[in-house]
Amino acid sequence: MNENKGLSQKPLSIAVETSGRAGSVAIGFGNRLSEEKTFSGNMRHNAELFDTIIELLQRADKSPSQLEQIYISAGPGSFTGIRIAVTLAKTMALANNTRIVAVNTLDALAENVPANTDDTDFANIGRIAAIIDAKRGQFFIAVFQKRNNRWQKTGCDCLMSAAEFVRNYGSEKIWLLGEGLLYYAEGFRTENIHILDKKYWSATASNVYNLGCELAGQGKFSDAETLVPYYLRRIEAEENWEKRNV
Repeated sequence: MNENKGLSQKPLSIAVETSGRAGSVAIGFGNRLSEEKTFSGNMRHNAELFDTIIELLQRADKSPSQLEQIYISAGPGSFTGIRIAVTLAKTMALANNTRIVAVNTLDALAENVPANTDDTDFANIGRIAAIIDAKRGQFFIAVFQKRNNRWQKTGCDCLMSAAEFVRNYGSEKIWLLGEGLLYYAEGFRTENIHILDKKYWSATASNVYNLGCELAGQGKFSDAETLVPYYLRRIEAEENWEKRNV
């Protein structure tokens, strides 16, 4: 069978990562990722998202109406960024019956660190934490342990300060990544807490694609009508409104 013909029989899918400063889009067929494109600069989601999707579709000789699945980084993360992704996914689902998979951004971040590798830079890393800035001195955090050459989350996503993280997780070696470290890395660093290189700090559409494809294979699709961004907590405007009206 011709390879291109075989690929065309698998679901045409895109993945969108707009939860942080760096944005990107990936496209593929089934579990085969074809291409990924990163936006030209930070916080270019509104300006470049749609043009990037069209560009990748054109390179694949496909049209938007042929998209069968969309995988989005649904949070936690930038409130504006994840709303952009959720709105896009809901629009595509309503207009074209495109099926949606909502991927946890912290899970996508963890995939930046190879778990199944003999690379000496990573072989001794058995525990990591993904860190996203939640503002006002707090961070969205998830901790992962390497098990069977995969990263497995050790508990629920949580919201805590750097000091709380050090107190709770600083007794054993752990490596950190994520854009939440951009201005606050030194608040986390201790003898046992190590900071990975900045090149591992941003979630990518390729990771969202791979995780989304895996969840799609398990039938874990989101309902377009009930899908909402995963904020982990209420947005700041809602909290401020409640304080003013108590």
